[in-house]
Order: sequence, then structure tokens, then C-alpha cells
Amino acid sequence: MAYELDLVPVRFYDDPMEAHLARCLLENEGIRAFVHDENIVGLNRMLSYAIGQVKLKVQGSDRTKALQILEELEHRPYLDEQQHAKACPNCKSTDLTMDIRQPRSPGAILHFILAAAFSVLPLSMDRSARCNRCGHIFPAEPGD
Repeated sequence: MAYELDLVPVRFYDDPMEAHLARCLLENEGIRAFVHDENIVGLNRMLSYAIGQVKLKVQGSDRTKALQILEELEHRPYLDEQQHAKACPNCKSTDLTMDIRQPRSPGAILHFILAAAFSVLPLSMDRSARCNRCGHIFPAEPGD
């Protein structure tokens, strides 16, 4: 017997893997969660915004608890290899957001243009961290 779930979106993601990580976190807390539109975004990430990104959905009755769990996850500090909280080199805040930096080298820019021409995700992006307190942007990894 098939039954219909009252699913509501709680988060939207550019990357299907991030959505699945959040889904696993919710399921570990006893909340049934589902990832929608992952296949279409996985095939061509340029379509992500056109279809409304990858959606993480839960039952309507679990929405408040799911949002609380995801909010707590977003405020956990990022850890380095020694399990110490990463901090901004400018103000020492641990309130960071991991981002993708735009390519700067001529080769990376050429790769970005070719990727846009063929509607594929560019592979030559660098990861960076942005401090939410002072706005300083720095490499996500210490050696970058």
C-alpha cells in the first residue's frame, strides 16, 4: 500500500553530496529525510539554479526539529587535522564559512571559460574560508 508523505523543503544545496550529508545527520537524529533533484544536478550542475537546487525535504511535522539540528550543524567550528577549531588569521574568530574562490591564474581562467562554453562544472576552483566577523578571505588549507 502506497502512502503519501507531507514533505516540505528545509534546505537547498548546490552539491548533492552536501545534501546527503545533511540527510544522514537528520536520519541519525531519528528524522526521515529525502534528497530531491540530485540526479539532474549531478548530471549538469549548471542547471542547479534553474530547477531550484538540490532540495532536502522532511515531513511537515519534523520541520522545526530538522531546522534546529541543521542550524546547530552550521554553527559548529571547522576543525583541522589535529581536531582544533580553525580560526581567522586576522581576528582569530572561529565563525567561518567555507567558499569556493574564483580562479586567478591565466590557465585556470581559460579552463573556466571552456567549462562555461561546454556547460560543465569547472574543476580548477580553489576552496577558501571567509570570516563572518571581519570578512577576511583566506585559503581553506594552511598550505594553499
